[in-house]
Amino acid sequence: MRNFPSSGFSAWDDRRIFLLSSLGTAAFALLVLRLFFLQVVRGPEMARQADLNRTQILPLLAPRGLVWVRNGSAEEVVLENAPRFSVFYSCDKKAGTGLEKIEAELRARLPGFESVIRRKLNEARKSGKITRVLSNVPTEAALALLERRVFLPGVNVLVEPQRRARYGSLACHVLGYAGEVDESELKRAGNQSVRSGQWIGKSGLEKAFDGFLRGIDGGLQFEVDAAGRHVQVVQRIASVPGNDLHLTLDRRIQSAAEAGLAASVTGRGAAVAVDPVSGAILAMASSPGYDPSAHLGDYLGNPALPFFNRAIQGVYPPGSIFKIVTAAAGLNQIQWDTRQTFFCAGLFELGNREFGCWSKHGRKDFWGAVAWSCNVYFYNLGRAVGVDAIESLAKEFGLGEKSELDIPGESTGLIPGRTWKKSVFRQNWFEGDTLNLCIGQGAATVTPLQAAVYFGAVANRGTVWKPYTVDRVTGPDNRVLYKGVAHVRHRVDLRETVWDNVHRAVEGVAREGSGRVAFRPDLKIGAKTGTAQNPHGDDHAWFAAFAGRPGEPPGLALAVFVENGGHGSAAAGPIARDMINAFYPPPDRP
Repeated sequence: MRNFPSSGFSAWDDRRIFLLSSLGTAAFALLVLRLFFLQVVRGPEMARQADLNRTQILPLLAPRGLVWVRNGSAEEVVLENAPRFSVFYSCDKKAGTGLEKIEAELRARLPGFESVIRRKLNEARKSGKITRVLSNVPTEAALALLERRVFLPGVNVLVEPQRRARYGSLACHVLGYAGEVDESELKRAGNQSVRSGQWIGKSGLEKAFDGFLRGIDGGLQFEVDAAGRHVQVVQRIASVPGNDLHLTLDRRIQSAAEAGLAASVTGRGAAVAVDPVSGAILAMASSPGYDPSAHLGDYLGNPALPFFNRAIQGVYPPGSIFKIVTAAAGLNQIQWDTRQTFFCAGLFELGNREFGCWSKHGRKDFWGAVAWSCNVYFYNLGRAVGVDAIESLAKEFGLGEKSELDIPGESTGLIPGRTWKKSVFRQNWFEGDTLNLCIGQGAATVTPLQAAVYFGAVANRGTVWKPYTVDRVTGPDNRVLYKGVAHVRHRVDLRETVWDNVHRAVEGVAREGSGRVAFRPDLKIGAKTGTAQNPHGDDHAWFAAFAGRPGEPPGLALAVFVENGGHGSAAAGPIARDMINAFYPPPDRP
């Protein structure tokens, strides 16, 4: 009989398979019941707990780059960062304390910022994001708010690096100021790397070089509880500091300019000093000024307009400092005889009109007329040379046009002529218009910066530079990321004999004429004073000059303007003298 192989399964195997199957079924049933319990029975409660415990990112400002200026042969920081308190708010609608109570306490502890607090709290409520309510919070108020955190859900006080001007208002219009980006700036930025809560440059170099200065913000990731309080820091996000600006400004000259303007008869004006060899700005002052690291709202409403940069934004009639243009045009275009004389009795008659002079100078030749700024002489010279040559040469000197400075907000000014008058007033140019233009009056306007650049071109015999204030930008590793470069905008081509006579004339102003206040026997100084008639009030005062050591090219050119200051020699001259002395210390000064 044939035997067949066994199947290999016994009764015990059958029982074991049944037992394992039963255990698997029971485990699966338990898992289903557990999931049912967690999702259906405990689901709403666990979802609520997950919602009540979450994290938020609180962005913190990166330190902006430092700003350096020269101090003779050395450099020093003028704009830096300092730890200051900032108040943040994150609106949680589940929090027990209402927004109205939080607003009331913040307004009580931070008086003077009521409108800002309300606007920022509403902004936080609408966005649901952590929002910086106020920066640069006084220490006493910040510590009080920290003590009250348990009663102010969503409110946090943290330390951020914020701008500090080491010397207060020194060079404030050049430096500018930074602040939190506003809604209009966010819209203008479009897809650029600007976000809400970020700190950006608002004016001056802070604005023009914001991309270099800003750095990359860091932040703190907080765990937030049901009451909106920050429980603990989950993660710290390191910030990347901005790059440093090294300016061409010299603090010695800048300080002298600002001190002189502040002590002037009106306290309002501007002063600009340039290097005639390169166009580098050595000083740029506008008075009054402001402290970029203070609460800028304190300056709003000041009738003296402390935020107005008179050096580049203000346009004023140049008055008699313009006479060097007329003199150079006459010497170069019609070979004016410097020995020719005219008698000044205080006025000049043209038809039935009288054009005045500020004094009765008697008989003057060219040298005496420049030295004592005789209008009558220049009326005769201006008529002889004509408006077209004067207008053309003035524009070659860069007057009446933007200088392409690396600071935003520069005004244009105006050098009028036949075409301008025809297009604006639909009138012909009259000889009386020429008389006004040749002494820097009438419709002619310039900025103090243009005046300084113009006198720098007089100093260097014809090179009109593009002025600049930033020498270089360096990264954290001192690598140069940007370099300011000397750039020629115009070339004033006059015969060498003309330049010789122009220099002789302006040196005579300083040596024996109306600019004697700035004279020093150890220096070669050329100057021109100006008293510009102002139809809106008292006359403006001007003083333009250049200076250098004998046998060397002039190293300094400047223009000083005192708003409603009267005579240039008296109001603006002492300021120019102090600026020259700061750059070229007198031999008896240590």
